[in-house]
Amino acid sequence: MKHLAKLSIIFAISVFLLNSCCLYKTKFTEEELKWIDPYEEGDTLIFRSSTGELDTSWIVQKIIYYPECNPIAHHAKYKHQTARIYYQNSKLNYSSGGKELISLVKYEDYPRIHIFYLTKGFSLDSPEMMDLMRYYQDVKRIESDSVYIFTNYHPKSEPEDIEFLYWHDEYGLIKYILQNGDEWRRINLDVEIE
Repeated sequence: MKHLAKLSIIFAISVFLLNSCCLYKTKFTEEELKWIDPYEEGDTLIFRSSTGELDTSWIVQKIIYYPECNPIAHHAKYKHQTARIYYQNSKLNYSSGGKELISLVKYEDYPRIHIFYLTKGFSLDSPEMMDLMRYYQDVKRIESDSVYIFTNYHPKSEPEDIEFLYWHDEYGLIKYILQNGDEWRRINLDVEIE
């Protein structure tokens, strides 16, 4: 009898937890969606280095979705809206689905933004989207140019790793500079950006 009562209590608690899981959905604002707006599936990004070499990437997938509810991963009450952009690069091998360029996850009141390119990833991870930086990173915004400059200060970076990544509100990734000083500028834009 005691065993049946314990099972009933466990069942009732489980049903309660599952029913209360992810009661609320977060939703991106227009301002937050600016991080994925520059790209559509099929877009091509062509960069030229200061030495004349070319680097070509193309967008293979752009998705916005709500993942399945997981009370442990999603803080039980919220279903977090998620956006991802995947790309492939002519110099690197990826699975057919590509590699993430942007990951945007909307938490209760702020998004967590991760930008990846080639060998490096950069994060904006704070309620104000600027205050808290992790892993030796810094980010600065040049207001007049609508550009964010992400910086990687990690002491174990390789010469081919990205040190500076330039992100434009309207055009996305526009330039990057490697640890060895090589500068790569996007050349297939309708406008010249410094």
